[in-house]
Amino acid sequence: MKDTSAFRKFIKAYQKSEVIFEENAPGSEMYVIHSGKVKLATRKMGREVTLATLGTGEFFGEMALVDSSPRTATAIAAADNTRLITLDQDKFLYLVGQQPAFALTIMHELCRRIRERWILYDTLLQEQTEQIKKPTKRKPK
Repeated sequence: MKDTSAFRKFIKAYQKSEVIFEENAPGSEMYVIHSGKVKLATRKMGREVTLATLGTGEFFGEMALVDSSPRTATAIAAADNTRLITLDQDKFLYLVGQQPAFALTIMHELCRRIRERWILYDTLLQEQTEQIKKPTKRKPK
């Protein structure tokens, strides 16, 4: 983004390790990364799984605005002075309705993320299956 003066009032800054939102929390905003990095993570099978690390120009949090469901991941600033442009649901719906390219960008990214999650799911399932199949060492009697 070249001229960000129109967006200044919508920009929030976060420091490294600061939580932007928590998994399972309700969501009322989506975010576009103006500068910095954001890590998206979830807790599955007792461990933290990093879903993605996003950078400048990428967005996240849109799912909560599309279906009003709780957040599916925790978002954490991964760099100091990470600056995010926030869009509430009214702004999001306006952009989707008035800018078809914006709507297609959101849909394209959602499809890409769903495909990535299926790959991650298959990998985790494979690891779990391999753990179950490993022979256990028996103690001699």
